[in-house]
Amino acid sequence: MQAREAWSPTKGLLAGMVITLVAVSANSYYVTRQIGRLRELQTSLTDRNRKDSLQLLRIQNDLSSLAVAMRDLADGVEPYPVAGWRPAFDRLRNDLTAAIALERTMAPPGREPAQQARLERTAQEYWDGVDRMFTLAESGDEKTALSLVRSTLIGRQRSLEELVSQLLIANTRVQDEAAAANRAVYDTVGREILVLVAVLLLVIVAAGAWIVIANRRAFDAIRDRTAQLRTLSWHTLRLQEDLQRSVSRELHDDFGQILTAVGTLLGRVQRDVAASPAALEKLQEVRGIAQDTLERLRAQSQWLHPGMLDDFGLEKVIARSAEQFERQSGIRTTVSTMGPIDSVRPEFAIHVYRILQEALNNVGRHSGAANARIEVTCDRHALTLRVEDDGRGARDPGTPSSGGIGLVSMRERTELMGGRFQVRPAAGGGFAIEVDVPNAAGAIAPAPFAVT
Repeated sequence: MQAREAWSPTKGLLAGMVITLVAVSANSYYVTRQIGRLRELQTSLTDRNRKDSLQLLRIQNDLSSLAVAMRDLADGVEPYPVAGWRPAFDRLRNDLTAAIALERTMAPPGREPAQQARLERTAQEYWDGVDRMFTLAESGDEKTALSLVRSTLIGRQRSLEELVSQLLIANTRVQDEAAAANRAVYDTVGREILVLVAVLLLVIVAAGAWIVIANRRAFDAIRDRTAQLRTLSWHTLRLQEDLQRSVSRELHDDFGQILTAVGTLLGRVQRDVAASPAALEKLQEVRGIAQDTLERLRAQSQWLHPGMLDDFGLEKVIARSAEQFERQSGIRTTVSTMGPIDSVRPEFAIHVYRILQEALNNVGRHSGAANARIEVTCDRHALTLRVEDDGRGARDPGTPSSGGIGLVSMRERTELMGGRFQVRPAAGGGFAIEVDVPNAAGAIAPAPFAVT
């Protein structure tokens, strides 16, 4: 059956990122567009309406000045003839005409053309009446000229004021409508931005949930694979130890007995041929070779699997290993034990022994130490093994590091037993290797992982 392709969250995460970027871009575009709309409304309507109102106020001010001038003219307040008022009226006429022309360009789009035309027509009629008044006055008929002011010009001036007041009221209404439109736009933009932010938050929450779920699935898959690998390593080491135990027994029992029998027979033959010096020398040489072979077989058997571990327990094997290490390396080695060490389960004891072997090998090969110390403690089913030396420590690049195959093997065996492995500087300047295994005494071996 073909293995199912490993699931990867990459595509989903990329899709979530794209959706988030699209939502943020859409939100930014919408806000920018609405702000541009508000700016256009402010520029094209509000500012224009304000400027138009200023011009209407200017026109209204000129009309007020005309009203004052006509009142003074009609009441004879100033001792001037009617014709003497022409410069004052011409100045106001020029300013009023310019104001009306400028106001025409600033009129809001909503103003009816008839209103503008009526303003200009009424203003023109007023100035026509003013020209007729000054013509009559210059011809000597000041009485008729003053009568024209009272009967016609004052009424037309008031009509202009009423028209300007209406336009100002209309501008005020437009201004209020523009303000209401601005508020409506702001409210709409605010609501829609809140909606977009809510949608964006939902997208982010969904993306975050997806990331959490994806990471959880990935970690679950890694944990399952790790459990399978741990189980495989456990069974592999057990098979290796079983094979080495079998080979060790065969070497020790079968071949050892054969070589022992050969040595015994050679001893008998040696007694029979004692009269022949040449034959005796050859027999002694052959017997020495057989004895050396027997010692090598026993050493290899002990390396493959310590028979003492099965026969005498872990504590005796640790003491024997320390003696052999001290004899072979010349490094003074002391052993300190505490607690029921022999109660450690056999499947754990062999791992502790292998860890001790590897630790002593590292001390002998890399440390350059003069002394080594082994401490083993078993308390409340927990086992602690500590191997330290007074060697070079981390000052020598040849010292064991976290990347060495020996430490990798020790760490793997420790983790398979559910323990903790540490390497730290020792008080004497060298390295200290610590192994803590909970539930080592009477513990249940890890259950095989069901692989389907």
